[in-house]
Amino acid sequence: MTWKIAPLLLVLVVFSVGCLVQTGSETTSPGFVLNVTYVPFKVSLNVTAVAINVSANFIGYKSLVINDVYPAILIKAGPNVKNISAFRLSKDVYLVVPSLDEDSSEKFYSLTVWLKNGSVAIANIKFSGTPAKVVDMVVNYEVEKNGTHYVVRPMSWSIGEVTLWNEPFNVTVELPKPIQIVNAPSVEYRNGTYVLPEVCKTTSGGVTVLYRYSIGDVYVVGPIGEGFVGKIYFPCEKMAGK
Repeated sequence: MTWKIAPLLLVLVVFSVGCLVQTGSETTSPGFVLNVTYVPFKVSLNVTAVAINVSANFIGYKSLVINDVYPAILIKAGPNVKNISAFRLSKDVYLVVPSLDEDSSEKFYSLTVWLKNGSVAIANIKFSGTPAKVVDMVVNYEVEKNGTHYVVRPMSWSIGEVTLWNEPFNVTVELPKPIQIVNAPSVEYRNGTYVLPEVCKTTSGGVTVLYRYSIGDVYVVGPIGEGFVGKIYFPCEKMAGK
């Protein structure tokens, strides 16, 4: 795997109405843009982005391969920063909580930064496109059809690794227990196996409800903590041929 690290571009200073806003930008691949603005003053943060490419193999019944890309924004805090409203991975490296708007082509995050001198600033991060830094992972599931349910057994997954600011971080998968949603088909997780209904959607009164069954959580893991990146979902509709 080849890592492409692009240098940070020139930091610009722009005056806004009533406050000082400072901006920075990074471009790591064609079509990818990362912008950071600070209010009311610039703080010492080094912001970068990584694309976590997860290939989920569903082996057995109607074998499928599903590829998803999860963007991860990581921040290295300067010596004057006390804390950031993000997942803390190491002494001074943080992972931004992912955006809930998965369909938006442009992601936006607003972070609170607490400084050691008691001051507080806001860092607004906006990016679009796919970062050039990539971590590849492969997750294998075995699938069987059992009547009106799918039996999904997690078999194995690779551990990805990325080194940022001379510090290694792992990317791995954790197996969550499914959350039972009211009025949704029942889901089970027993003995390390998911038992999922074949029902992918229901329509009532002209309203269609889609069901997404989570079978894996992707995390970035550091020396002192971990940060959630995204979920792996069972391809129910593709299994059902819909």
